[in-house]
Amino acid sequence: MNPFQTFFYSLKRSLFDPKYYKKDIAKANFWFSYKYLLFLLLILVFVRSFSLAGAYLKNRPYIQPGVNRILTYAEKLYPANLELKLRGGKLSTNVKEPYIYNLDHKLKVENTRHLLVIDTKGSIENYPTYNTYVLATKNAVVYPSKARNNDIEQTSVYYFLDMKQDVTLNQRIFNNFLNTFRPYTYKALFFIDWLVLVLVSLFLIFGSFFWASAVMFGLLIMTFFVWIVSLIFKKKYNYGTLYRFGMHAVTWPIIITEAMKYLGLIVPGVYPIAFFVFIFIVLFS
Repeated sequence: MNPFQTFFYSLKRSLFDPKYYKKDIAKANFWFSYKYLLFLLLILVFVRSFSLAGAYLKNRPYIQPGVNRILTYAEKLYPANLELKLRGGKLSTNVKEPYIYNLDHKLKVENTRHLLVIDTKGSIENYPTYNTYVLATKNAVVYPSKARNNDIEQTSVYYFLDMKQDVTLNQRIFNNFLNTFRPYTYKALFFIDWLVLVLVSLFLIFGSFFWASAVMFGLLIMTFFVWIVSLIFKKKYNYGTLYRFGMHAVTWPIIITEAMKYLGLIVPGVYPIAFFVFIFIVLFS
């Protein structure tokens, strides 16, 4: 038999013939069982990749319009009347300060933290009183380095003196910067198509290998309990043989759990229960 015929023959008997374990698997080597498990998971990964590809194709028509909306939104992010200048490590503005900036410019709830406050006459020591995530003063900017929900647990400071050159930023410069990326946004769908193709290919290549490694690690523990039961009932199988049994006996648990995921069902403990039920059927048949 060729490798495909061998696999499907082993798959059929691993699912439905407990005697196959004692007659054939017990005499086979480790690599036979490993190749069986790896190929089984490769097929399931292939099925999963089809599902992921289908979801991508379903949402693909919305990608380019979404990218265009993001670019349009980005063009409105920078305030029209704000100009920032950094000269010799010192910040200056052309607006009345303290200047408050939020992504939602209609935000007026007092208890809500602002995104940015600019106060060149302020001090970084007074950061908590500004009720903002980012505070820019004349010499430095303070920002959260550790936050949870709306609570800032730790902050960091960046001093403008660390900048090696002077900087000017206004709406025209900001929009010119966006315009450098605009030609690439028209090809966003092309780039994303290639990215998805590469990711699916990597998923096919490495997904089955890492999945098999995870299954085999779990088998190390589950086989230990099977081995204890085998000793209690004076079965003749050693740990290594029982481990190879397990590499085939996980077929039912894997198929059952994959089918349940496809149907959107979540039942804790199905995998180990299905494994132990089937392996004990094999052991005591």
